Amino acid sequence: MKPNNITILYLTIFFFLAACHDKDLLSENTDSSLLTINSVENAQALLDNTSVIRETPGLGELSADDFYLDDTLANSQVELNAYTWQADIFQGQTLYGDWAIPYKQIFFANSIIEAIPKFSGSAKPEAINNIKGSAKFIRAYAHYNIALEFAKLYSQTAATDPGIPLRLSADHEIRSSRASVEATYNQIINDLKEALPLLPATIDDNRKNRPSLAAGYALLARVYLTMADYAQATLYADSCLKLHANLIDYNSIPANSLLPFTPNNAEVIYQSSLLSTIGLFYQDNFVVDTTLYNSYDLSDLRKSIYFTTNWQGKAILKPGYSGGPIKFSGLATDEILLIRAESNARLNNTSEAMNDLNTLLGKRWNTGSFVPFTAASSAEALDLILAERRKSLISRGLRWIDVRRYNLDNRGIDLTRLLNGKKYTLSAGNNRFVLPIPPDVIASLPEMPQNPR
Repeated sequence: MKPNNITILYLTIFFFLAACHDKDLLSENTDSSLLTINSVENAQALLDNTSVIRETPGLGELSADDFYLDDTLANSQVELNAYTWQADIFQGQTLYGDWAIPYKQIFFANSIIEAIPKFSGSAKPEAINNIKGSAKFIRAYAHYNIALEFAKLYSQTAATDPGIPLRLSADHEIRSSRASVEATYNQIINDLKEALPLLPATIDDNRKNRPSLAAGYALLARVYLTMADYAQATLYADSCLKLHANLIDYNSIPANSLLPFTPNNAEVIYQSSLLSTIGLFYQDNFVVDTTLYNSYDLSDLRKSIYFTTNWQGKAILKPGYSGGPIKFSGLATDEILLIRAESNARLNNTSEAMNDLNTLLGKRWNTGSFVPFTAASSAEALDLILAERRKSLISRGLRWIDVRRYNLDNRGIDLTRLLNGKKYTLSAGNNRFVLPIPPDVIASLPEMPQNPR
């Protein structure tokens, strides 16, 4: 097999149209030249291949409403199609990363899980557990990220709504089919719960790409929030925060810094990023929504730390918790506090919800200027929390899912674009809130139902 075909093989591994050997698999591993997964070290090297494992889908972020384009400058027609919610996003383009990269991660994870019995006798049980727990975490995270773009959200019809193909084996002979949304989320949760007792109890501050127990709890909190199971979201957010509740005091960050954060900063629990191949994220004409930008108080340090201006004087985003130009999509303390705050507000625990919100915002405003927010009801608390969630978690790949969640909650959020004098609208409840499955997937598996557009 020629090296330039290896990438193509792994990106299409979901289809399982061709087999590959361990030699081919690991020859692409940037951290190792090992030929087989025959040791803990081999498996860890594969999991540390951040050029693959780190990446998460990005089309949802392009489709959301935190940013707008000044013009049509773009490297990819797919990106513009997603931005304007076209019926056919991909227009025949194959191997698209939002689908292919997570399934490649799943293939890596499955290969490791299946290889563990071959070398488990030659390693310490703790090391074996760490590898197995990490692989299950990666598989759950990848399935979850695919489901967020290519399936409906969990709802009362989850048992019959089509979810995504669940790949639980590296065996290419097993043909793929779409599980239900309910089965999809059950598998994600099962993987994470099986991972919890296997993951290391402490975060590796130098390698935050490696899952930990706190990361497992944090991801479960995010998953349960997506499912609107607020009691479980509160439980797992609380479990995470008992292990990791570090917050950065933004007063310690120079407001004029163009790189305000390091990738291993104190708040990061697990490091991942939106697809680095999406060009619009890195263009000066990808501008912050004006209403959103103006919603930050003058004493709110997030405004100067998160944003700078382009050559036209319009607000654009600085690098965030990834520590560089790629967009952070991982798990961090601020998000987990906001998950617990939102969930408590929805459970009518107003005092607890506001305590978490004020704990976060107290580290975000100029010293001495922050007056704790108050709420007369859980509904008022929820509105405050959702507004601050948007301002805190901008450009982390969460807004698209949040709009979809809120619309299931009957908030009726319609999205609009104006591009080259033409107006585009995506009304609440529109089928286009679920992205189409890429055409090469449907062509290879014609029995797989496409999402209605």
